[in-house]
Amino acid sequence: MTIWLWPAVLPILLLIYWLTSSVVVATLIPSVSAALPALRTGWWLRAYELSLGYRMRANTLWYFYLADALWLAAASAFTTVVILIIINTRIGIQPDMTKFATAMLTIAGGIVLTTLIGLYAAFQAWRHSIRVWIHPKTHQWTGGDEEKLSRLVFLPQRLNHGVFILGTSLVVPGLLGGTAMLIALTGNGGRMTPAMEYISLAVMLLFFVALPIVSIIAYIGVSGSILASNPSDCWLHTDRNQFDP
Repeated sequence: MTIWLWPAVLPILLLIYWLTSSVVVATLIPSVSAALPALRTGWWLRAYELSLGYRMRANTLWYFYLADALWLAAASAFTTVVILIIINTRIGIQPDMTKFATAMLTIAGGIVLTTLIGLYAAFQAWRHSIRVWIHPKTHQWTGGDEEKLSRLVFLPQRLNHGVFILGTSLVVPGLLGGTAMLIALTGNGGRMTPAMEYISLAVMLLFFVALPIVSIIAYIGVSGSILASNPSDCWLHTDRNQFDP
């Protein structure tokens, strides 16, 4: 959902929350509206690639766009949760943090699903040397005309959403693994033996220092081979008359 729509939609979200007392229901509108353009574009590109006989490329693009839709839905839901907490606190209504915690767990589940799909899509793109340019507005910018994909160039460059997907997919596993290990090690009421303290320190160094460094190196190595600067880098046809919508 675009930024300028938030002031118009926010009163509706507040009303839904106050009437239903459900944070999850209140986040549905922004989440769905954020995800739909990516799903539409991904399905359109999948159909186009299949018509050309490129099944692997079609499926890889679809998984990238599916991950993008989930990422955008989770980001919109998180933004909605934060705004609802701030507004309710400002007007003197104490928010039920249990319900907000449930919404945050749902969002976390979406991020985990994004990570799994994103890892698979990135691996397939890297394995088969497929360059991708992911943005939910690609269908809108081309007017649904596939022939314009080979001429779509942005000056200045616009952000390839593959950056979000690849970054999330590489960082989240380490954060989740480190957090889970620390919870497991400190689950005895906080009482730790010296040996457990050393193990906890090693886990923290592994998951919160070493793995992020490895993730950065992996991102640099993989992103250059699969993330395109412009859509025209992905669809190289005979028509090279570039345009910027």
